[in-house]
Amino acid sequence: ISAQMSSSDVKHLADPSSPGAGRFTLVFKGKPEPWTKFRKRASGEKDVPEPENEAYVAYEIRFFIDPYELEPPKRKANTIGVERSNGTMMLWHTYVPESQRGKGIAEIIVEEAMEWASANFLSVDSSCSYVNETFMKRQHNRQRWKHIMIRDY
Repeated sequence: ISAQMSSSDVKHLADPSSPGAGRFTLVFKGKPEPWTKFRKRASGEKDVPEPENEAYVAYEIRFFIDPYELEPPKRKANTIGVERSNGTMMLWHTYVPESQRGKGIAEIIVEEAMEWASANFLSVDSSCSYVNETFMKRQHNRQRWKHIMIRDY
């Protein structure tokens, strides 16, 4: 993990027009990508390139509670297990600009998303290849987060 970047640099952005949708982002320069552009790309528009100044993991939550009752992340993960979940956070896409790859940035961002999900009693599922094939395949991540993951990795 890069010595210059840490979890304190990761920002949580909720989509103001889509309850339960958001992203954990690390912006290298400037401002985060506007939601209008992000939504266009997420809906499949091919002419909307990924941002070059931002790395992120995108999610959507299916709630069993009012989303406005969620709290900011706590530093210590809970150990509630999936059976006591308030909902499920689906991690569906992780992106890091090519110029920033290989620095551990994706792991920092996904780790922050997992902390937030755990602090808010959410179980986690993933359709993201990075989360499934890299993040959860690492022994320390599998051990730490298996209590909130819906699937067995």
